[in-house]
Amino acid sequence: MAKNFKWIQVDADTGVSVAREKSKSGATNPNLSGLVEQFDWGQYKYGTADNSVSEDTGNFIFELSDAEYIADIKGKIDETVRNWKVEIYEQEKEVRKQNLSGYSDSVYASASGYKYEAATAFLSSATANAGLTTEANLRGCTVTVLANKIKSNHEAYITKDAQISGLRGLLYDRIAGVGINSTSVTTALASHAGIHTSEVVGSATTAIVGYYNPSGLASRFNCL
Repeated sequence: MAKNFKWIQVDADTGVSVAREKSKSGATNPNLSGLVEQFDWGQYKYGTADNSVSEDTGNFIFELSDAEYIADIKGKIDETVRNWKVEIYEQEKEVRKQNLSGYSDSVYASASGYKYEAATAFLSSATANAGLTTEANLRGCTVTVLANKIKSNHEAYITKDAQISGLRGLLYDRIAGVGINSTSVTTALASHAGIHTSEVVGSATTAIVGYYNPSGLASRFNCL
């Protein structure tokens, strides 16, 4: 039966932990019988080794109970979830910058109501208000052309804004719903692996993105 261990890598020649001395020959896993690496968190790597192996706390090699191992897996999952909840809004901000910054201030203004309402009212009744008439005259176009531009830009902006919000919400809800099966080390490791699974999105244009990972937000939007 194997034991659980966590360790910091050691110098390839001396076997001394890199936490104790700077490595001169490169860092590697310690030479432990039957060592199988399964997981990492920060400087520490985790896994199992033969039952005959003993811990060496002075060299940063620690034996773990199943409960301790599971607790560390849960700790990393919780840390990842916290970071992703912040990152998803940073990703959303960047996607908005890339896809909405090209719209003029007039589009943002129309989003608040009056220009869009004036444009749609004119297109349905051919009755222009003073603002549309003045803007069209100074722009050198007809009120019809101007009204269609306002309507088209406003609706494109609203659509993109809603798409970005919807994708961000999708990922946030998934991230917020992440859990861990702590029945055993095996199920806990499977839970950790599960948050790093991928999916294919899009139809005409496709991309492989993380099912939970917020870094794929831009790719998701580009594949709509």
